[in-house]
Amino acid sequence: MKLEELIQDLKVLEIKNNISEKKISKVVYNSKETEKESIFVAIVGYITDGHKYIGNAIDQGACAVVYQNDLAEYDKNVTYIKVSDSRFALGLLANRFYHKPSESMVVTGVTGTNGKTSLTYMLKHIFEMNGEKCGLIGTIQNLVEDEVIDNRGRTTPESLEIQEIIKEMKDADCSHLFMEVSSHGLALDRVNGVAFDYGIFTNLTQDHLDYHKTFQNYFDAKAKLFYHVKKANIINGDDQWGQMLCEILEEKTDTPIITYGKNSTNDYVASDMVFNINGTTFTLITPVGEEEIFLSIPGEVMVYNAMAAMINAIEEGVPMAIIKKAMASMPGVEGRMEHLDADALFDVVIDYAHSPDSLEKLLKSIREIFKGRIVLVFGCNGDRDKEKRPIMGRIAGEFADIVVVTSDNPASENPMDIINAVAAGVREKTDQYYTVETRKEGVCFGASLCKSGDVLVLAGKGHEKQEIMKDETLYYNEWDTVREAIARLK
Repeated sequence: MKLEELIQDLKVLEIKNNISEKKISKVVYNSKETEKESIFVAIVGYITDGHKYIGNAIDQGACAVVYQNDLAEYDKNVTYIKVSDSRFALGLLANRFYHKPSESMVVTGVTGTNGKTSLTYMLKHIFEMNGEKCGLIGTIQNLVEDEVIDNRGRTTPESLEIQEIIKEMKDADCSHLFMEVSSHGLALDRVNGVAFDYGIFTNLTQDHLDYHKTFQNYFDAKAKLFYHVKKANIINGDDQWGQMLCEILEEKTDTPIITYGKNSTNDYVASDMVFNINGTTFTLITPVGEEEIFLSIPGEVMVYNAMAAMINAIEEGVPMAIIKKAMASMPGVEGRMEHLDADALFDVVIDYAHSPDSLEKLLKSIREIFKGRIVLVFGCNGDRDKEKRPIMGRIAGEFADIVVVTSDNPASENPMDIINAVAAGVREKTDQYYTVETRKEGVCFGASLCKSGDVLVLAGKGHEKQEIMKDETLYYNEWDTVREAIARLK
């Protein structure tokens, strides 16, 4: 692609050594990936500054550089394009370089503290049952139908990788894309250039304040998704931040807003929920009538996710018969309210709940489904929002019968410092708690406390397959661990 064509979406402040006929064969922001005919984008990061590596990129073949901070020297054989924000520019460059791939499919972006993963899988299942070829970008993995594409460990990859992935989906003839969009991804402009047809807001509860500092900043990052949506914004109207988002969107955009929830003021309302281990039945009240729905994944939070997915499908013209069939046959999502067939006298549920709200909703759902005692094993991440640790401890102490506080990716922190902060909250509500430093032994100890008819709830790890320590990252599998724990009991 010609350089002149590639940069036409940028707000260019200055060009040095302009050679518009230059051919660009690769866009990079990591100097180590630079090749001949590359354009290098110097991003200012939190750990390092890409401007320091411009020389390295040129030595390895970069013929053009996008930058935002003035440089000490300029190579006369290289074209320099100055912009106000090079990270913002990266998304526009990537989108143009890959020929705007998202414009060729229907794209739904899902954001919120909780529910993003389950919701995107529900959407994918519905539309595939309707005969569509679908792509998915998210926390667990990126998919083209059932083919896994590496997501490099991020819910929302960098904008260059996102456009590359979407281009791969376009080339595979995907008609629909369902994308988890994290607050970090929005704050860092990683979805810049993606043409969203639908935006879904699930909720906003305490999480990631180590990064965003305030709830308002967290909300503002989430809200960025919805300002440029083309077809409809689908909002959880029961959530106070969702209500605020609706008010802002009514002022700032002409895009239709559709709300959902239990409250009768919403456009779509769920009522008469009946829960059991096999799923949930409920009545969906729509603007044109009522539908009886069976959702094969149990729990109220899953009903909220299902409502948003069904609205998206209805808006896209998927027949209600297909939608209902998809809900009834929805396979479980790894580590999301996952009931484990563990051949034990007690039940086991594995869930990714790692925020105060998600933990509370998980435990309330468990209480509605199971009759026995709840034995909860969980912890909090290191190097993350420290304020939520005692909060989650209080929730655990209030809604579980027995609590085992253990590790969950302590990272650079002392595991017992984190555990003690959580336990301080637990003992405000109950004295029925224990602390165990290592996750594996915590799960085994929790299993040993279970009696016939109890339910062992393992929260926080979900799909993750690692335990991040100060000096190493260890392989860890919640499913294997609990099976070993049960084998020990036998």
